[in-house]
Amino acid sequence: MSWLKRKLFRKKISVAIIGVGNAGCRIGDKIIHHLRESKITVKSLAINNEDNFHPKIKNYSDEFWFGSKKNVSSNYELEKAMGDLQKKEIDLRDKLEKVVFYKRDDKRSDDDLALHLIVGSGGGTGSAGSMIASNLITDIVGEPPTVIFVVPEKNEPSLVQYNAAKALFHLGFDLKGPYCPVILFDNEKLLNFYSDEQIELALEKSNEILAETLTTTILAALQESTHEEYNADLNDFFNSFTKEARGLGVIVSLDKEFETLEKVQNIRFSDLFFSELDENSSLTADVTRAKLGYLTISTPTTYQSTFETRKIVKKFERGDIKAALNSIDEPFLTIRGILTGIHPDYVDRFWEILDKGRDSRKNIIEIESQIRESHIELT
Repeated sequence: MSWLKRKLFRKKISVAIIGVGNAGCRIGDKIIHHLRESKITVKSLAINNEDNFHPKIKNYSDEFWFGSKKNVSSNYELEKAMGDLQKKEIDLRDKLEKVVFYKRDDKRSDDDLALHLIVGSGGGTGSAGSMIASNLITDIVGEPPTVIFVVPEKNEPSLVQYNAAKALFHLGFDLKGPYCPVILFDNEKLLNFYSDEQIELALEKSNEILAETLTTTILAALQESTHEEYNADLNDFFNSFTKEARGLGVIVSLDKEFETLEKVQNIRFSDLFFSELDENSSLTADVTRAKLGYLTISTPTTYQSTFETRKIVKKFERGDIKAALNSIDEPFLTIRGILTGIHPDYVDRFWEILDKGRDSRKNIIEIESQIRESHIELT
C-alpha cells in the first residue's frame, strides 16, 4: 500500500460502499478493507443473488440476496434480475436506509462529509442492481450516489455489452434516471500487464489495484494542504461528485519513487503526468475535457513543483479542476485525482459498448440464447 496509508489525517470522511453483482461485490470488499485499515468510517451492503457467493466476501457489514438457489440470475439475464429486484424493492430500500449516512432534508453541518458509492459492472446483476440501488439512494438522500462502473472487456458477449450500455445510459443520461456521476474503470487495461497470469489471478490483481487506487485517492484528499495557491480541500473533492458532474469520469494516479530528494525536486512532473496519463488512468479518455475534478499532488515542494502544478491545471482550462499541492519529506511523487463531467464524445470506450450492444442485439443475442439452451453431447 502507498505511503499515504501510513499518514494520519485530521479531517474525517464517511464512506458507504454498496457492492452489486459478483465483480462489484469483490471489488467493494477490497475497498472496504483498505478504508477500514486507514481508520475511515465505512458502512457497507453487498447486493447479489443467492448463489453461494457469501464465502467469497468477508468485509461487508450487511448483505441482500434477492435470488434463490433454484433460480439464479446470470450475467446475461438483465431483465430477470430487474424483475427479481423490483419484487423485493421495499426490502432493499430498508437495507439501503441503514447504509446511508443521511436522509433527504436532514440538517447537516459543513463537516458532515459522506460519500455514497455503488460499485457495479456490466453483468445482469451488476447492471440491474446499480440502476435500482442508485434510484433508491437518490430518493432516500436527495442526491445521486457516485457509481464506480467496471466496463465489460471488449471480447465479452453482446448481451453483456448490452447490459452495460443500458445501465450506463440510465445512470448518467436518461431524463428519468438519477444523473449519477459515473466513474468508469476498464479492467482490460490492467489485464494487459498480467497477460502471463491465469485469468482469475489476473482479475484478482486488477481488482486489487482499483481498490487501492480509489482508497489512496480518498486518503490524498484528506491531507491538509498549506500551499498558498493550490490548497483545494475535501469540499472541492466532493464537488467532483455532484449532479453538476453529469457525464463520465475517470480516476487518475501516478506514483514515482526517486533515489534522492534532490532528484524529485527537479523533475518536470507535468510532462511525466501527461505522457503516462493513459497508462495511469482508469479508462482511456480525453480527460482534459472534464468539467469538474480534483487533483492532489504530493511531493517535496519547491518553486519547481508550484510551476509544474500550474502547468497541469492549465491543461484543464475547459473545466473547473481544483488542485492541492502537499509537501512531503520523502523522495516520492504521488498524484491522485478524480475527473468528472466528461462528455461521452471524448470516451471512445463508452461508444464501443453502446455500438456493440446496439448492432449485435438483433442477430447475435438470439444466437447466444440458442447456444446456451442447446444440449451438446460430448463423445
